[in-house]
Amino acid sequence: MHPDLLARGEVIRKGTGGEDGYSGFTVKDPRSGDKKSTALGSLLREKDIGRVLVLGLATDYCVGATARDAVAAGLDTTVLREGVRAVDLNPGDGERTLSELTAAGVKVA
Repeated sequence: MHPDLLARGEVIRKGTGGEDGYSGFTVKDPRSGDKKSTALGSLLREKDIGRVLVLGLATDYCVGATARDAVAAGLDTTVLREGVRAVDLNPGDGERTLSELTAAGVKVA
């Protein structure tokens, strides 16, 4: 994290043990393909949090996957447009992802 970022509370890390996964809610074993949940979903439920704001890198990968999983978990989910950037491996991937998220029930602000 950027040294000027003051993070209060718990930090959920993913991919630190060699697992794959774009969503903040799940990771996948690269060999077996088995998925398992991160602590994020249970932490949000434990704290009775029903609304999440998603931002970061990259719109067309981690942001999109996390926002999709958040909506699937029943959370009121918003992606902050000014807080995301896309890889755009194919031109327009980021904007397409935002359109798909909107269609899935994610707010883009």
